[in-house]
Amino acid sequence: MNPTLRNRLLVASVGGALAIAGVLRNWYEGTGPTEKTAAGATVFVPYKDTGGIWTVCHGVTGAEVVPGKRYTEAECADLDGKHLAIAEAAARRYINSFDRLNKWQQAALIDWFYNLGVNDATLNSTLRRKFNRGDIVGGCDELSKWVNGRVKGQLVKLPGLVDRRATTEELCLNWGD
Repeated sequence: MNPTLRNRLLVASVGGALAIAGVLRNWYEGTGPTEKTAAGATVFVPYKDTGGIWTVCHGVTGAEVVPGKRYTEAECADLDGKHLAIAEAAARRYINSFDRLNKWQQAALIDWFYNLGVNDATLNSTLRRKFNRGDIVGGCDELSKWVNGRVKGQLVKLPGLVDRRATTEELCLNWGD
């Protein structure tokens, strides 16, 4: 794991799973394109990700992303926080053992839901089934299988997802409270 990321995660751990997941999101999502306004402020520009999904800020997708709109830093902070909270709520709702997991395992699952969303693939996943039957190690091991994304309509292994999942799997398996 990158030493800078490791240090940021350790600092964030004081704030718990949501703070850790926020560091993961910021590290792996980046911000996409930005512009400077005439006043010198940074604004964030929506873009299509590799799968053709409109995205802005730190990986925010959905109806709130309006192509052509420019998002201020404050708007991005609000959207980023809102979508991280949505991911945490999904992890709590769909992973029965969530409250029994340590903060590192919780953060890995929050990041997984943030990145992938709630959909048929995540809800019907082996990862979810393993966590829900109490197989925490097996559930953590499943993270490394979620490394494919669409590029020009084709499902391919994405190096960024390989790195992201290696990090979250390491947190899930090896970083205890």
